[in-house]
Amino acid sequence: MGRPGPLGLRYHLLTLMAVFLALGVGIFIGAGMLDDRTLLERQQALIRSLEEDFAALRRDTALLRSENRRLSSELARYGQAEQALASLAVEGRLTGRRIALVVLGEAEAPLAQEAAQLLQAAAARPGARLVVDPGLAQLVGRWPEVAAAALGTPGAGRQHLVQGVAGALAEALVQGPKAEPPAGVAGLAAVGGLTWQPAPGDGPARPDGVVIVHAAGHEPEAILGPLLEALQGEGLTVAGLAAPGGQRAAVYAGAGVPLVEAGSAAARVTLILTLAGQQDRLEGLGVGR
Repeated sequence: MGRPGPLGLRYHLLTLMAVFLALGVGIFIGAGMLDDRTLLERQQALIRSLEEDFAALRRDTALLRSENRRLSSELARYGQAEQALASLAVEGRLTGRRIALVVLGEAEAPLAQEAAQLLQAAAARPGARLVVDPGLAQLVGRWPEVAAAALGTPGAGRQHLVQGVAGALAEALVQGPKAEPPAGVAGLAAVGGLTWQPAPGDGPARPDGVVIVHAAGHEPEAILGPLLEALQGEGLTVAGLAAPGGQRAAVYAGAGVPLVEAGSAAARVTLILTLAGQQDRLEGLGVGR
């Protein structure tokens, strides 16, 4: 047995303190381990939830892609049906009618080729063909001076030139198959401002209608308004064809002439029915003019 005394008491106190300290450390470590396990379980639960969400998202994406493919295929079939119906609607519609063509821009522009193919599909008789340089159509750059000289009116003002060019073009469109081009057209052709082809074949060369193809830019050409007026003055049915988004609609509306925006089957039908004098049928198509 130990001796009682201050030393023995201190020993017992230190022993008790060591025991309680060890107990506290053990509790602290155990609690920390428990917290770590709880945190790990929560993290694992969150990961499982995210994986389930991602799996659901992948399933939804696959369904949407499948639906998109189905709708695209259906839309393509509708487009093919629309093109087929449009072809039937214009086929032979202009039989016996001579249609002249005015291309404001490049002769080989896609829109010019589209117009020529469409008239051919409608069985139109070819009329005179004019291809006008964009610079001359706008009377910009060197063209005011060149046009004035070609028309025999040197020093003429812009408005006079616009009227002169438009009048010469309209006159050229109604020339006979063996006629010489008007002097103004011949002069403009000589300086590269335009090319003119008279109506081929036999029979009356005067056209029943004229298509004005806007194959360059989106701004109204300087000669457009006077040209529309001159063609209407000749008693011709006139229609314009332009790419969507242009700014020529106001000029056409002011002249009371329809402008068709290319790019759809309905637009092609609209152009042909207009040239055929069957504008009343456009209401049934729901096509604006």
